[in-house]
Amino acid sequence: MTNIITYTLRLDTRTSQYRKKGFPVVIFLHKNKAQKKINLPVFFELKDWNFKKQLPKNNKQIALLINKKKNLLDEIHLKSLNGELFHLDHVKKLLLNDLDFVPAQTFTSFYKEYMKELLLANKIATYKKYENAFNQLHILKKTIDFADLNYVFFHLFKEARLRSGNSKNTVHTYLTVYRSVYNESVRRGITADKKPFLDVFKSVFVKANRTKKRNISKESIILLENAIDLTFAEKRAVNLFLLLFYFGGQDLKDVYYLKKSNIANGRVYFMRGKLDNAGFQFDLKIHAKSQFIINLYTAPGEFVFPWRKDFTGYKTFRDNFRRNLIKVQQKLGIKILPLGGSMGVKVARHSFATIAKNLFIDGDLLRELMGHERSEVDTIYKDKYSESVRDAALFKIIS
Repeated sequence: MTNIITYTLRLDTRTSQYRKKGFPVVIFLHKNKAQKKINLPVFFELKDWNFKKQLPKNNKQIALLINKKKNLLDEIHLKSLNGELFHLDHVKKLLLNDLDFVPAQTFTSFYKEYMKELLLANKIATYKKYENAFNQLHILKKTIDFADLNYVFFHLFKEARLRSGNSKNTVHTYLTVYRSVYNESVRRGITADKKPFLDVFKSVFVKANRTKKRNISKESIILLENAIDLTFAEKRAVNLFLLLFYFGGQDLKDVYYLKKSNIANGRVYFMRGKLDNAGFQFDLKIHAKSQFIINLYTAPGEFVFPWRKDFTGYKTFRDNFRRNLIKVQQKLGIKILPLGGSMGVKVARHSFATIAKNLFIDGDLLRELMGHERSEVDTIYKDKYSESVRDAALFKIIS
């Protein structure tokens, strides 16, 4: 029996593996008849990948990281040829923990690079949030190494921000951003995880209030569907709100930026925007009511709806959308459940979920309709419902 270790490294271009940032780079380790797959925490679109070299075309830093991993694997292969024994799990740990070859970076430089990626991905709101947090951190220190990050460092930061007048909520938000950036650097192999945020949040702990989600009744949905004597802007707000509802309570942003390529064979395909790399694609049957609204506003071009696609255009549209919904709510006398309030962007999503539960729609089925990823345990059973079952449930909720 041979104990020789071999490997293949490539972009996993299977449709099922596609995530929001592209296809993952994977390594397959082989020993005898055993095989182990390793997902590297990097993703690329087909156009950005050199299939001949099995390297990214333009990202030199990731190309260097991949080449270093190849060198390590070549070394392991040669040693296995000479009789040295390697267990595949051990090789996997060596690959994922092999951080010495990663180009030296500071937390500051990585943070800046990450913000550039947010801009390139057109995540303007997230970029501004991260930029603001970045500026507050560097009041304390201009260049921050990964080794600087520990409990004492963040304790001093918290004290400084609280003295300056920041609330605990604000400081908590800043720390959440720093932790997110740090975790991303760990995932990319830039640094080992030294757990610098251990106990950091205790003094600025924000208790989440478990409040009822604001929603409207099925009767109110019918009022909206039959509303008359509305201005053009009010009617457009109503139609878009109903479309969000018909599409399983999808987020406004996901529908606003919906592309025509995401509609095929009477179905609409979504990638849940908030889920980022961990997101997944799901589809819904387009009801006749949904198609009617799409036909009202669609125009030539890449996107289903012609409205401005820059961040300022989206923000202006969203604000006007919210204001016109409130006007319609007042005109029609629509009550927000359970405790009143104004119609917001999320009301369509919460209404879809509430109406579904009142109709005793199975929880797992509802999650599939709304694009909720399940926990690691029950993800095994993801997509267990057929198209016909999902379509029937969707139409039952929105009809």
